[in-house]
Amino acid sequence: MPRLSLSHLLADETDRLRRYARSLVRGRDEAEDLVQETLLRGIERSSSWDPSRPLGPWLFAILHNLYASGIRRAQSRERALRHVGLLEPPRAAPGDPAAQAELSETLKALYDLPEDQRQVLVLVTLDDLSYEEAAARLDIPMGTLMSRLARGREALRQAVDREAIRPGGLKLVR
Repeated sequence: MPRLSLSHLLADETDRLRRYARSLVRGRDEAEDLVQETLLRGIERSSSWDPSRPLGPWLFAILHNLYASGIRRAQSRERALRHVGLLEPPRAAPGDPAAQAELSETLKALYDLPEDQRQVLVLVTLDDLSYEEAAARLDIPMGTLMSRLARGREALRQAVDREAIRPGGLKLVR
């Protein structure tokens, strides 16, 4: 069987990286930037990849580290701007139809989950990886994956249910 080049292997992983990046960040452009930076880092540091191991988990680790670094950088910037009084309060979004609002609430609840729970939920439910594949991708034991998945699902369910309760104590039927 002929050995594939790194560029072919990177191309095979790009769609999965995009889906995962879109689950981590809110903007499509921001997700694409994260994927591009991941691929660039992968190429630059290809000598540190062990070809006897799958490329996917290595690239996901790069993407995750870039994302975490970006979060830390943004938090530092926000603290500094808040400290000097230059940070403006967020503006309210214009009203959306009911379905858009529900989707928005669900996505917000997903983004508000702890990162470890969100990662597992995204890989298993949105990226459709098996439990074994998701555990390997995140380099965690199967029990840890199952625990994070259960906690994440329950937290998301509770958050969405809280959002569904409207003034007057009426719960919207879904």
